[in-house]
Amino acid sequence: MPSTRYEETAAHLRRRIEAGEYPQGSRLPSVRTLVTTYEVSGATIRAALRILESEGLVRAVLKSGIVVRGRRARRGLAGARRISHDGTTYLFPLVAVREGEPPVLPGRPVTSFGHVPADVAAVLGVRAGARVVRRRVVLSPKGEEPWCLVDTWIAPRVVAAAPRSAWNRPGPGGYVARIEEAGYGPLAWEEIARAAMPSREEAGLLGISPLMPVMRILRVGRSAQDGLPAECSAHVIPADQVELRSALVRGPSARWPVAYD
Repeated sequence: MPSTRYEETAAHLRRRIEAGEYPQGSRLPSVRTLVTTYEVSGATIRAALRILESEGLVRAVLKSGIVVRGRRARRGLAGARRISHDGTTYLFPLVAVREGEPPVLPGRPVTSFGHVPADVAAVLGVRAGARVVRRRVVLSPKGEEPWCLVDTWIAPRVVAAAPRSAWNRPGPGGYVARIEEAGYGPLAWEEIARAAMPSREEAGLLGISPLMPVMRILRVGRSAQDGLPAECSAHVIPADQVELRSALVRGPSARWPVAYD
């Protein structure tokens, strides 16, 4: 199928970016300049730039123009991951962004009241948009740009029973310990992963375009006492920075050597 003019323009700009002509952090020429260079309309240039934004190669920055992000290596999230405890707090596998390398947290998690998104509201059984306690932190590998935004939402009934879980400094073991010791422990977790588009706020915190798809992973902590969700953490990761890796296990019927009729 023949490509359109805007796809051809996007492909040419992509090659120039990947060749280093426009390095990471640099700005592309203005739309007016690109119109002259490629001898196309402004609409064609804007359509080409939207393609590059959706791929994560560039992002529009207010008063700065179109800034190049460039390609970055993806980090793999393995299946069948294990939760551990280091004697101080729970260690969830999602935050290990590179094998053997812990994430760098730029400041402490900040707790506030936020408007809960629809998918989290459905998990917690509250109205979408309601103001719910949220713990927010951005994870960044050392020396790199933000990799993952984590918003942890705590069910209102849990905050009422364990008010310290909503503190910025909830004490030894963190907010999870306060939830579990208030009668909701032990928590059992599951993860739900889906593709999504970021909100403008999320895109700004991660330094990506709102046109860049993200992987959205909800980690739901359910109380073993009543089976209801006590907390839900929404992890938002730019799609160009992560991939899922899972080992496939042979079932009994696929054991080798296989007998063929």
